[in-house]
Parts: sequence; C-alpha cells; structure tokens
Amino acid sequence: MQDELPIYELTISEADEGNFEVDYIALVDRPAIQRNFQAFSDLFMEPNDGESEDEFIGRCVPKMIGEGYEQDQAVAMCYGQWGNRAKNGEEFEESIKDIPDDVRSNARNAVEWAEENGWGSCGTPVGKRRASQLADPSGAVSLDTVRRMYSFLSRHEKDLESSKGYSDGCGKLMYDSWGGKAGLRWSRNVLRQASEVKLAIQDSAQRIVSGALMIPDKLILRRDQQGEYFIKFSPETIKQIAIRFAKQGYQRNVNLQHDKDQRVDAVLFESWVKDSERGIGGMKGYEDLPDGTWFGSMKITDDEGWAKVEAGEVKGFSVEGIFQYERAEQTKDEEIMARIIDILQSIG
Repeated sequence: MQDELPIYELTISEADEGNFEVDYIALVDRPAIQRNFQAFSDLFMEPNDGESEDEFIGRCVPKMIGEGYEQDQAVAMCYGQWGNRAKNGEEFEESIKDIPDDVRSNARNAVEWAEENGWGSCGTPVGKRRASQLADPSGAVSLDTVRRMYSFLSRHEKDLESSKGYSDGCGKLMYDSWGGKAGLRWSRNVLRQASEVKLAIQDSAQRIVSGALMIPDKLILRRDQQGEYFIKFSPETIKQIAIRFAKQGYQRNVNLQHDKDQRVDAVLFESWVKDSERGIGGMKGYEDLPDGTWFGSMKITDDEGWAKVEAGEVKGFSVEGIFQYERAEQTKDEEIMARIIDILQSIG
C-alpha cells in the first residue's frame, strides 16, 4: 500500500514565520508509530476489553472493507492490529484471578448494599458490572480492566472527602464498587509489575516523563476528504518546529487526546533535537532513532493527567500544528496540490 499512495512532506521554514508551526502537544493513548510518548492519527480499530482474536477479526475485517480496502488488505491490517496489541503486553482474556480479598470485599459490600437499597442515580452500567465482576470469588479481570480500575480510583479518591458512607451520595458506593482504596493500591502495583507505565517515567515523585515527540522521515498514513496518503517530516523541518515552539512560548500548551477543552497542567521543560555532529545524543532506550529526532521532557502537575500516565491510558506525545504540503516526486497534474495548506488536528 505504501508504494501505491502519494507521499507529502510537511514543511515549515524560517521565511514562514507566524504562518506554520506546532502550537500544542497532546498526551494520547495509542502511539501509532509504536514509540513511547509519540503518536499520530488514530486510524484503525482496536480490540475491545475481553474480546477474543476471532471476535476482533470478525468485527474488524468488514469494517475495513467498508472503508474501501480490499479483503486481503483488510485481513492483513486487522491481524496486524491484533498482533500489535499483544506485543504491547495487552492480554484481552480475563486472565488475572489473584485479586486480593480486601478488593473483592469492598466490591461485595457495595453490591450487597445496592441489592438491598438500589443503586438509585449512582453509577454507570460499566461501574455496576465491574462491581459484580470483582465481588465474584471466581471472577477474573484483564490487564486492560486493571488500567481502568486504577484510572477511576485515582481520579475519584477525592470523592471520599464528601461521601463517608453508601447512603451519603454516590462517591463511597461507586468507589468501593471499583475495589476501594485496596483496589487503588493493588491496581497500581499490578501495572508497575507488568511494566504498563510505558511513558519513560524519569521521576515518579516529581511526575516527569520523557520521550520522542517527532521522528524524521517516518511515513504516517493519513485518511481524510482528499483520500489516503502518507506524510513525513524532514530533519530540518523538525528542527524548525522545535525552534519555533520554544520561541513562541508554547511549552505549557498541553492537552489530552487533542481535545483543547481538556487542558493539562504540564510544561515541556526540556527540548532537544538529536544531532551527532554537534555531540547531542538522544535518550536511553531510543538509541535506534536517527539524527533529527525531537525529544522532550514534561513535568505533569495535573492530578488527572498524571493518573492517566501511571494507568497506561496515555502512552505517547502527539503534536498539533499547521504545515505546508509538498508532494514528493510530484507530477504536473498534481502540481496544484503541492502547496495545500491544511490544519492538522492530530499529527503523529
């Protein structure tokens, strides 16, 4: 497919001052280039929690065919997606059975209270199902469920300040439905032992993460109203992006999942471009990345944002910006399209 699709190089230059730039960095959940703390557009389907390989392939292939792919392409892409998730250590069968007694007890207490008094307006179907799952002595959970547990419990711990008992609002009832404080401790330990905190956490106490923001000449598949094509960035363009990002003071422009309504209290306090000739190296664990790779370190003071990092819900950096398109090896018929200016909401 790569040989059949056009390739556009996205560029900025010093002469484009003020017109083209990267102005935001997002924390995202699926790094499409499979590097910690770097991600591009979310293009393909993902397996669901608890979904078997056969179930996922049966759901994915028709969807990809509906998107215009040939059957053999769709099958290859879907099996590739399944394989990528397995490589990342994400097992979708309900495989974790050694759930501590105090976690099960908290969930069982919540379920028994709700059976007698009703859930009222408390909880979602997911939360109620999780309570039943944890309360069952033989119930098991997946690693993905553990991540969800940690995310929920870390974010809602503050609810216990105003809800001391099950009849005192929904806070305590739903918190215990997800395993309570025992569940928070256990899920954190499970994720750490499973190396699910994949974001190159440099200092957990100080909430610092580091990684690659952009990689030169990496082909990224895009699909929009213009069709399918690849985009890439040259080392020189990435250097100009990094320079302009710092010059414009965008270091605090951070959001979740490219949603600017979900601002994150964080700052990119270190930023450098790998350049062997100048003696500027990359990062440990990223030795294979070439010169021209943009690296950075971010301090996250936002409680919810950091909880998502520790839970493995966000795994990469993704940049947002405005660029010029330049068609590589363009034909005359495509010359008009060579300088398309498009606002890219999600690049990575």
